[in-house]
Amino acid sequence: MAILQQKRRSAATNKGMTRFNKKSGVVRKTMRSRPATERLKRRLKKGKTPERKHLTRRMRARKRSVKRRIVGRQTLAPQVTTHHIDPMVSEGITFSTLLDFTSMDLHNSRVATSNVSGGPYETAIWFIPQIANVYYGGFHTIFRYAEYLHRTRGIRSNFAVTMSGNAEQYRSQIAQAFPLLSDCALIAVPDINNLSAIPPHDIGFCTLWITAYPLLKFNGVRKKIYFMQDYEPYFYPAGSVSSQAQATYRFGFTAICNTVSLKNSYEAHGGTAVHFTPALNTKVFHPHSRPKHKDKLRLFFYGRPNAYRNCFELGTAAIRLIKNVLGDRVEIISAGSTWDHSAYGIDGLVTHYGFMPYEQTGELYRSCDAGLVLMATRHPSYPPLELAACGALVITNVNEWNNWIWKDGVNCLLTEMSASSIAEKVIQGLTDIKLRHRITTQSIHDMTNNHSNWDSELKRVTEAVF
Repeated sequence: MAILQQKRRSAATNKGMTRFNKKSGVVRKTMRSRPATERLKRRLKKGKTPERKHLTRRMRARKRSVKRRIVGRQTLAPQVTTHHIDPMVSEGITFSTLLDFTSMDLHNSRVATSNVSGGPYETAIWFIPQIANVYYGGFHTIFRYAEYLHRTRGIRSNFAVTMSGNAEQYRSQIAQAFPLLSDCALIAVPDINNLSAIPPHDIGFCTLWITAYPLLKFNGVRKKIYFMQDYEPYFYPAGSVSSQAQATYRFGFTAICNTVSLKNSYEAHGGTAVHFTPALNTKVFHPHSRPKHKDKLRLFFYGRPNAYRNCFELGTAAIRLIKNVLGDRVEIISAGSTWDHSAYGIDGLVTHYGFMPYEQTGELYRSCDAGLVLMATRHPSYPPLELAACGALVITNVNEWNNWIWKDGVNCLLTEMSASSIAEKVIQGLTDIKLRHRITTQSIHDMTNNHSNWDSELKRVTEAVF
């Protein structure tokens, strides 16, 4: 036995892979392929090839490449290789390593926020993801509430931009949309497990679920708030990542929820929550100046292939059926994301605008007779509300979590989730002019009376939380 152990130890010290044969007691050594940098070093040692300078440059470039990957993902174990596996599994490996917490983290967070004394709240730190566009519904609402706190309570908001090495790039966007926030501090947090650059504040907000993890570990605040704008476990298939998202609802933060459905969802996980009803910018989204005469029917399609919750596959399948029936009588417009028509089999069927300036979206919606927006989470999304406010007929899917706002045949048309069912509802809504007029009259009334006053909604939740 001692001899066998000695053979194993000696084999383990050699380079290459070893295999132990139980019958013969022989340890066989097989060579393994070396990393690219090691191979380059071996060739350089020979020193006889004219490509020596070229190899040196390659080796240095290789080292820089590896360094960039490690710095860009500081908390990831370098030995984890994900480029040969399913993208969803790769994402799960990344998040499983990057986003972690212990029972002690939960305890320390609760202790830090248990003392409610300390005078009035004067500062707030918001943990936010990298900003795609400050005018997008979720981001717009975050900055709107931060501006409201500054304007009505004198609370100065600063922003920790997670997984970003340059936060200042967003300042001009924020200042243009919300001038009161123009002097806010923008703090880059490339590693969400290193929060040393963030000074103490009175209040801490998390937004997208991944930002709840740094807020959990940041105990330099007296109050922690979850600014919840969707049920984000539904952004992923049931599995590791969706479970990590759901776990954040048990961190013990007080939640301010965008809609009553999200409030109920958060409370179902044992949390305390208040909610506001989303409102709209009536200067941009209104029914005035709609074109009265058009040569074609016009349908807006909220197409986002990279956002699973918007059911892009069913939407495009329905579009092909709609065009088969209506042909050139209908023009289909899409916006909300950048994608290639030909890759999804609808080349020539849709006019795609991609990302649009905020002010122009209202003009686009007013030019449409109807809008198709599919949503598979617990939030109705902003585009259907904006379409309704602009006088377009909203066609969306049956969703029990959105029954509080959408009533089939009253202020919208609801469809079952099959391509044929969607196509039938869209064709009905486009071709039945009397039905469309009746429903849009009611939906304009609903948006005007129930979704046009941000201040009253934000005042209500602020008084409940602070």
